[in-house]
Order: sequence, then C-alpha cells, then structure tokens
Amino acid sequence: MFDVKKAVSEILEKKEIKNVSFTGCGGSLVCFYAPYYYITRESKKLSANYGNANEFSHDTPANVDEHSIVVCASRRGNTKQTVEAAKKAKELGATVIALQLEENTPLEAVADYTIQFKDTGANGALYEESKSAYALAIAYEVVHQTEGNDKTYEEMLAAVKKMNEIVPQAKVDVVPEAVKFSVDYNNDDIIYTMGTGTAWAAAHQETICIFMEMQWINSSDIHCDEFFNGPFEITEKDTAYLLLKSTGKTREVDERALNFLNKFNAHTTVIDGLDYGMKELGEVSEYFDHSFYSEVLDVYNNLLADRRQHPLSWRKYMWKFNY
Repeated sequence: MFDVKKAVSEILEKKEIKNVSFTGCGGSLVCFYAPYYYITRESKKLSANYGNANEFSHDTPANVDEHSIVVCASRRGNTKQTVEAAKKAKELGATVIALQLEENTPLEAVADYTIQFKDTGANGALYEESKSAYALAIAYEVVHQTEGNDKTYEEMLAAVKKMNEIVPQAKVDVVPEAVKFSVDYNNDDIIYTMGTGTAWAAAHQETICIFMEMQWINSSDIHCDEFFNGPFEITEKDTAYLLLKSTGKTREVDERALNFLNKFNAHTTVIDGLDYGMKELGEVSEYFDHSFYSEVLDVYNNLLADRRQHPLSWRKYMWKFNY
C-alpha cells in the first residue's frame, strides 16, 4: 500500500503548503469532492480547489503555486485533459500527486508521487486501497500535519478501518432493495438523483457516469435544498427519484426534501447509510458518504443493467472516435 502519511511528510519537509487542489474528469473528479469538502470544513489555514481538469488548465485558480499540492486522478492514467492539468500544475511549481489504476502511464510520467489504487473487492482489495480512500487520506494527512486536529484525525483513521468491513457487508445487505429498485425503475426514461454533503457527489456520479453514460437514461443530480429553488416544480406522482441520505450534519436538509416527496411523489427510493453500518463511524461519517454510496450503488447499477438488458459496458460515443 502507498504510504500517504510518509509522502505528505516528505512534501512538508521541503516546503510550506497553503493550498490543496483536486482535479480530474468524470468519476475521477467526483471522488475528490469528499477530500475537498473535508479540507474546507476542517482546516482554518489551507485553501482548497475542486474542478474539472480541462478547466484547470485553461482557467487555473490564482492560488495554485509552489505552495500547492495538486491531486489528479485518471483510472487509466491517460486522460489527456488530466495529464495537461498535471503539467500545468508542475509549471507553476506545485507538487503533483497522481492516482491511477494502471502502471507506466503518461500521468505517472508527470507526477511527483503516483498512487496505484485498487477497485474495492477486486482480488480481495480493501476499501482503504481504493481511489476514494487514498484521496481522503491526502486531505486528512495534510490538515493534520499542518495544523493538528488530532481528535478528528484519529476518528478518520479509525473510520477507514471500519469501512473495510462496512462496505462489503453493505453490498450484501442492500441486495433485496437493489433488486426492487431494478424492477421499479427499469422502464423509467428519466431518473433524478439527490443528496447533500459528500453524498451529493455520489448522486452526481450516479447521474453522469451510470444513468447517462452507461444506461443512456436522461438524468440530473439535484441538491436537496436547491430542489426547492426550481426543480421541485417537475414533480409528479410517478417522477423517478433516487435520494442518497446524508449520515452527517446535512441530514436535516435531506429530510425537508423527503417530506415534500412523501406528499407529492410515489416513486422515490432512499438509500440511508445509517441502515447499513455508517453510524459506526461517528461524527466523521459524512466525509465517507460519497465512498459508501458509490460502492453500494454498484450493486444497484449491475442489477438495473441486467434488468434493462443494457450492459454497463455499452457506449455510443465514448472511446469510439477522437473527440
């Protein structure tokens, strides 16, 4: 396993870090929302950026410089826009950390540090070896090593170990509800995903990477409070919603949306991490909501794809030509 603590310590020995920026594309961007969220909520000294890699290269945040760590991710390590973002970061003097599944990639050739992550469950891989877990580790290590926050840091370390057990068990326990979801939603042409906190990132990922990319279903992610600033007007009795419930401080925000949906809608599925072990993480559970929901939704997505007879591997445009 990659030693994030050691890598962060080495970086801090060489220079002062004032900013941590996270950039990538698609699912490799979304996995960074939780660490970005962590830094903005827990750090009083560090600034943090979160944004698309192509946008990063063309409109780079002014606070990215030699006092920055820029974290990039690309599953295959060859996403052109992400490689270019890493090069831009290096030009500005930033230290670049890359996360990838493959080896010997263009992204690796640019980065100062390269983390080889694993897919949770593949060949016995644990949650702590996943892309999301490593990304979070970078965030809590930088915050801890620059300004302390010992209690939260210890809670994060303990939570990661608990997630090694919670995730695989939850993927078994959700099967009955996932089967029901595949039956109830297989004929829907539009599905809206909802959430708050880092669960919103899981909703966003489900929207763009699964419903739209892999199932060709029209979809949009909706923040549970922004729902009341326009989107709720499209609600009918049979409008399809999937809500990923926060296990942390924004849970009350989700409740407001659910109260409305319970009155005017009869086609809402709620997945609640507190029903599947997330309460064991205590006050830091909200930082793991994206990881948890992304993992358990894998069960839902495979069953939905089977029911719709539409494999998750199908593409019309992606990788088919030069775009």
